Amino acid sequence: MSTTAYWWNAAGLFLLLLWTIQRWRGGWSWFFVSAVVAGAVSLIPFFGHPPRYWLSGLTPNMSVPLVVLVALSVVQRAADLRLFRRGDWAAAWIFGPIAALVLYPSALGLGLRNFDTYALGWPWLAWWPSLLLFGGVAAAAALLVGRGNRFGWILVAAAAAYWLRLQESNNFWDYLLDPLYAAVSLVAAVLLLVRRS
Repeated sequence: MSTTAYWWNAAGLFLLLLWTIQRWRGGWSWFFVSAVVAGAVSLIPFFGHPPRYWLSGLTPNMSVPLVVLVALSVVQRAADLRLFRRGDWAAAWIFGPIAALVLYPSALGLGLRNFDTYALGWPWLAWWPSLLLFGGVAAAAALLVGRGNRFGWILVAAAAAYWLRLQESNNFWDYLLDPLYAAVSLVAAVLLLVRRS
C-alpha cells in the first residue's frame, strides 16, 4: 500500500471512530476527548491486528465522499456550524444509492452479459464507454455546483483525488463509492423518503 493510501485510510478510520464517539456529546471540549479516544482505539490491535486491518475487509479504499462527509459531520457537531445544508446532505444520500445500483449489480454478475460497470473506472481498458462514468460524474457535479449544492464540490474533490492518485486503486469507482458509503447512504435515502412522505 502506498504511503498516501495508508494515511488516507488511517485518517478515514480515525474520523469514523471520532464520529462514533462524538455521537454522545458535541462541542469542542468533548471533541478533544473524543479525538484522543479515537486515536488510541485506532492504534490498539484487536485479535492481533489494528482496526484498519478489519476495516479493509469491508472497504480497502475509503471513498472520497465517505471521508469528507464524516469529516464535515464531525466539524459541524464540534463547532455547531452548518457547513452542509439539508439539501447538500440529501444530494449525498441520493448519489450513494444511485451509484451503488449502477456499480454493484453488474459486479455481482447481474444485468448485461459480459459487462461489468467497474471496468468503466479504468479509462485505458474501455475508453469510449468510460466516458459514460466520467461524463456522468462531471455532469452531476456541474449541475449540483450550478444549483449551489455543496455536494457537487465533493464530486469534484473525488475527481481531483483520482487524477492525483491519492489512493492505491487506479479505478475511479474506488474514489466515488465504497460499500460503507453505499450502505449508509441507502439507509439515509430511505429515511429521507419516509420523512418526506
